[in-house]
Order: sequence, then C-alpha cells, then structure tokens
Amino acid sequence: MDQLNFSTNWNNKLDCTAFTTLRLPNEKYKLGELFQITLNGVEKGIGRIISITYINIDNINEYIARLDTGYSTDECKVIIRNIYPTIDFTQQPLVLLLIGKI
Repeated sequence: MDQLNFSTNWNNKLDCTAFTTLRLPNEKYKLGELFQITLNGVEKGIGRIISITYINIDNINEYIARLDTGYSTDECKVIIRNIYPTIDFTQQPLVLLLIGKI
C-alpha cells in the first residue's frame, strides 16, 4: 500500500474522518485507492480516495483553501508555491483529492 505523507497537519484535517489534500497529479492517485496516511512518519490511519478533481492554482477559492489548509485563498496559494518552489503553475494543474478514512 502506498503512503500519503504529510509534513504538516493543516487545519487538523488528519484527525477528521474525511479531508482534502492539494497535490501535484500522480498516476498513483486513483478512485478507490487505499493509502497509509502518515504525518512526519507517524501513521494517522488508512484512507481511500473518494473523489479526484483537477484544479488550476488560480481556481483555488476560499472554500477549498480554508478546508484544506485553514488559511485564506491567498495564503493557501503561497503555501502551495512554497511546497513546490520549482513548479510553474501557469502550466501545471493541481489535483484536489477527497480522502475518507476507513
């Protein structure tokens, strides 16, 4: 089983039964796929991908930003750009995953 690794528990989302995560697209993200969820190497449970949505960074709205990170739209975009400093987001979409713990 693949891992879904986190370095920060944004908005304490990893303590919830369902949460979102914004990431670069990856072939391992498939509907129904199971992942071991870890926070800095500590297991936080097993999650299943419930929904996958592709989104451009400019389309992150307040709803997505606050639920995913706990921060405003602008702050969320800064966080994403800091996580992926070499990515040109005018060319690269993100994937918004909805994860449900099992």
